[in-house]
Amino acid sequence: MGKSMYNFGKQGKEKARQQKQMDKAAKRIMAKQQKANLKTVAPNAGSDIAEPGPVEENVKSIA
Repeated sequence: MGKSMYNFGKQGKEKARQQKQMDKAAKRIMAKQQKANLKTVAPNAGSDIAEPGPVEENVKSIA
């Protein structure tokens, strides 16, 4: 006798569930990192001193 087809749909469903779980975890980690980056960048945004951005630095180096 061969293998039953009882688990045929369950395997795909379980893999999809695990993938969704991993995607959600990755999304959560990315959101945490972005939130941390915002906290480190925010204090500098309110300063009165204008610092050259990456585009301005590239223009100076080319000219």
